[in-house]
Amino acid sequence: MNEETLAKSVLCVGCTVIDFVTITGSYPKEDTDRRCLDGFWQRGGNASNVCTVLGVLGSKVDFYGMLSTSDAFRVLLDDLKRRNIGTRHCPHTDKDPPFSSVILAQDTGTRTIIHCNKNYPQVTWEDFKKIDLLRYGWVHFEARNVAETSRMMASIVEHNRVSGESIIISLDFETLYEQNLQLCYPCDYVVFSKELASQRGWKSPRETCESLAADLSLQGTRSPPVIICPWGSAGAVCLDASGNCHELPPYKPQQVVDTLGAGDSFMAGFIYAAHKHKRNLAEAVDFANRVASHKITKFGYDHIGELSLT
Repeated sequence: MNEETLAKSVLCVGCTVIDFVTITGSYPKEDTDRRCLDGFWQRGGNASNVCTVLGVLGSKVDFYGMLSTSDAFRVLLDDLKRRNIGTRHCPHTDKDPPFSSVILAQDTGTRTIIHCNKNYPQVTWEDFKKIDLLRYGWVHFEARNVAETSRMMASIVEHNRVSGESIIISLDFETLYEQNLQLCYPCDYVVFSKELASQRGWKSPRETCESLAADLSLQGTRSPPVIICPWGSAGAVCLDASGNCHELPPYKPQQVVDTLGAGDSFMAGFIYAAHKHKRNLAEAVDFANRVASHKITKFGYDHIGELSLT
């Protein structure tokens, strides 16, 4: 990556939702009536959260997803604007925004999320192709909407081929393994979730990286992406394109307060270190571990700005 590329913004493609967060002492039993300890709402959604943390760390970042003209969506637009997260390319709908109901249980430190999107429309390649890719040095995607996302990725690959640029493509892969596997092929980096790994029967981050790499090899991908698997309190493992495996130990938080968005914070920390500061793979994953660990010590994301990449 040259200096000109490093100076460019990051574009995060995905969704933004309203998170309604309820804090309880313990997870509620079925068919009971109880009061919570606290509660609040915040802007959520994977790509949206990555934007937030990148902005807090000091990166230039734009969000690309479906926005809404509905009154309920205004709080999300106001927060994006307040944080200087660009939305210039986003298409609009008049539908109410998707939302997530989140329960944070203090005794276990767990977060339980129930999503509701009511067929909220997703962005398409027709809108994406209007974007001036010269603005960006890195484009990050959620693994969703395979047909349209594949076309978006292909347009970046073609842009790089024609222009001689090297826009980096990364993917947050956490659902629907067989359906979304093909999205890995054009990527430079794939971050694979512990939850999906467990669904596949993979019992460690190293096994996950090696198994995903084998599946991609069987599919004949021309150039394997770097595979990164964060594993919570066990740290993270990354497998580079040459097959070299790096194990990065975890950072132990002083306390666990809010695990919601820890994975998105990891993703943002990695992009920040690799893109803006040109750190090597192991160093960038190590910083991502630091960011995720620090995030869970308080509610929200603003305290992540206390960290520096030294």
